[in-house]
Amino acid sequence: MSRSLFFVLTIFLGSLCSFYNSHAQVDTDLTAKTKALHSNLKAIEQSNNFLFGQEFFNSFRFNSGSAHGDETFSDAKDITGSHPAVLGSDFHYYLEKNATERGYHTDAVKYAFQQGYVITFDWHVSARGTSSYQCSGSPTNLAKNIANGNTNGDRDWFLGELDKVIDIINKDLVVNGDTIPIVFRPLHEMNGGWFWWGACSGLTAAEYKSLYQLTANYIKERTRSVLFCWSPNTPFVESYYPGDDYVDVVGVDLYEATTTSLRTELGKVVDFANTHNKIAIFSETGDRNSDATAAVYWKNVVLPGILNDPSGKSRKIAWALTWINSSWSEPYVAHAGSSGTVKQSFIDFKNSPNVLFGDEMPDMYTPYVPLSAEDDARENLVRIYPNPANTRLTIESTRERLGAVHISDVNGKVVFTSRDAGKEIVLKTSEVFTPGLYIVRVEGPKGPVTKKIVVLE
Repeated sequence: MSRSLFFVLTIFLGSLCSFYNSHAQVDTDLTAKTKALHSNLKAIEQSNNFLFGQEFFNSFRFNSGSAHGDETFSDAKDITGSHPAVLGSDFHYYLEKNATERGYHTDAVKYAFQQGYVITFDWHVSARGTSSYQCSGSPTNLAKNIANGNTNGDRDWFLGELDKVIDIINKDLVVNGDTIPIVFRPLHEMNGGWFWWGACSGLTAAEYKSLYQLTANYIKERTRSVLFCWSPNTPFVESYYPGDDYVDVVGVDLYEATTTSLRTELGKVVDFANTHNKIAIFSETGDRNSDATAAVYWKNVVLPGILNDPSGKSRKIAWALTWINSSWSEPYVAHAGSSGTVKQSFIDFKNSPNVLFGDEMPDMYTPYVPLSAEDDARENLVRIYPNPANTRLTIESTRERLGAVHISDVNGKVVFTSRDAGKEIVLKTSEVFTPGLYIVRVEGPKGPVTKKIVVLE
């Protein structure tokens, strides 16, 4: 199986990193780890692979009606041996649940961050004075009042709710001094007829844009670890787009997709993301019909829909995320009580070389940055590059013999070493690498040269 190598070289990722860091980021004052997340998501989006994600994968399980406190467990890992690579969470479950459950979800996010997984948050924000985030039961004109000013104090109320979210981001989502980078997906499915900020509210497209812009501006001024995602419900529409200054990631929500509808909607998202220099994702999907169809959906619909898309567009997404496994929700992925056929189908999906679970991805918070000037000078005598087909990695000295060559993964595990490589060493990538991040260190004629490479398939 061939693997694609993404090298941090001046001729390739060096220039791309500069591009990614100067475009498509709402907040230009992001932490280094948040900038790294942005660049790494863009690199995955541009590959032929995508990350698999699930909402609350390690704080809910299908055989329980409530959240649990074992952040190391997930139904996906129980069946496939690996967690999903993207964890979805929801500020609703922090602000409107008890302290114990809030702690479970916080610990789940911290654990996922420590594994190098991607964290994305949506927010089913309950309307003012209610416990409902739907139009039904919500005050009339709440969204309009917030978008257009401070009628009845509605904007003050909303900003107060944002303050609570900001406190969670800045104070709770912290590990060893690092504020956890998140992809925040506020005010989603605005073209659907169910949320109080959506089409059923009577909010015009212009008013929705004002509401989203207010949200993004308020948060970015008070945080340094947030990327912003905008995701309508299917069919993907552009009329509610808040503008390039307010969005980093673009997605679409589509359940019970067919291969045709999946390709149609993802094609729109990918085209739009390319035009606006954003990252494309499949923000929500799944099958809600039955246990038997929910788990096989991934192998039978999602995988062929993406991989066999004649246009190739559906492959250009960073991730696909599904919803919560719980007894009150749906079995969106296989679980302990699923049939053997269903379990095997989900395992087959996981085993696709184009699908990345948590055990197959690099740490998404390691910055893949251009080499320093010192290293660039040393590189005059050392070259590290793949062949055009990405089947071989060559390390060579342009003048003298190379010294020791060491290649290790992000956990320090050595995958290749040579004490005396001569003037050139050629490695067959399929025999040395699996998907992930690797550090190549070469003792060159002018001292050590270090390169980071990302193997994506």
